[in-house]
Amino acid sequence: MLQITDLIKNAIYVLLSGGFYDAVLRLTRFSSDNLCASKARLNMVSERPLKMFEPIEFQEGATCDISVIVPVYNVENYLKICLDSILTQTFDGKFEVVVVDDGSKDRSAEIADSYGFLPNVRVIHQANGGLSAARNTGLRSSRGKYVMFVDSDDMIGPAYLEAMYGRLMGTSADYVTSTFRYMSDNGIVCEKEIDRASWMVPWGRLYRRDVWSGIGFPVGAWYEDLIHPLWIDSRFNDEPCYDLSGYYYRIRPGSIMQSTPTNVKGLDSYWVLDELISNRSELGISYSQKDYDRIFPLFGPLLLGRTIALDNSARKTMFACCCDTFNSIDEFRTKSTSLNGRWSDIERALRSSDYNRYLLASLALAAQGVSGLSLSDAIHIWVNRNR
Repeated sequence: MLQITDLIKNAIYVLLSGGFYDAVLRLTRFSSDNLCASKARLNMVSERPLKMFEPIEFQEGATCDISVIVPVYNVENYLKICLDSILTQTFDGKFEVVVVDDGSKDRSAEIADSYGFLPNVRVIHQANGGLSAARNTGLRSSRGKYVMFVDSDDMIGPAYLEAMYGRLMGTSADYVTSTFRYMSDNGIVCEKEIDRASWMVPWGRLYRRDVWSGIGFPVGAWYEDLIHPLWIDSRFNDEPCYDLSGYYYRIRPGSIMQSTPTNVKGLDSYWVLDELISNRSELGISYSQKDYDRIFPLFGPLLLGRTIALDNSARKTMFACCCDTFNSIDEFRTKSTSLNGRWSDIERALRSSDYNRYLLASLALAAQGVSGLSLSDAIHIWVNRNR
């Protein structure tokens, strides 16, 4: 039997799938004259991180097969489980674990150091610079021909390295991607495998180390993983391994994913988008139709979901800036989305700076459950759009 929330979702989806949608747009016509694409104004809401772009230069040549990079910050309850899962691998090649303590304030540094006596573990301590800075430090210090990222509150299965390495060796791809499973805070693993096709994160992948040469994660910002769809996927070839599992992603309180809804730093989702797009020419990146299909949705309801803490005035300014950034990409002007539902209206709204169309299409997609924006947040944004 359908729950009440499902019934509400279905009702809204049906209403916004027909003529009622067009009627609402006519009744709530919005003038783009009310928008101001002021990055300076946005910066007053949440400052744009400075010097995000930090190119990687490897300090040493490759002397082992795989470097597993583990960024660490205040994870004393999870770190031992994570490291033990990596160090008990069946992989018979040579691998190292590079643990980067990013200025932890709990016992994480002490726990990391307790593994430092092992010949294939290196522990690096640095002042707190954020997840990107820790990953970049690990990359610079890596000695493997191939690199893998494992978040310090996650864990991997005992044959994970062996399986990923074997798969990469059997393909011409630059990196391979596995499925993953969610894991609760107390370690209960979900049975369902999650398809990684739409995920942007670097964990759960094995890369040729050269993929990261000359680039690096955006420093000082949340949503540093946007580097994947905007730079990595646009330059290199991936081999999705839907039959390969073994990565366990922990859902826990205090993570960025859990903090975003109440923090204006969620605006970093736009700042990183703008930064990476603005600097793509330095890497010779030109976006194809495949790139468009992957990047265009990042300007849609997902961005609203990550910036729910903004008031409507700031949200309008962000939307106007999004329109400017989206329309600044020359390659996008001749492309259109193949996504179903109201995605074509998101596209139309971005090209015409139509704020109401953008919000209403986002509401329809939230009701459909495909947007990265919750239905309750979408309703809240729509109802309060004129305040």
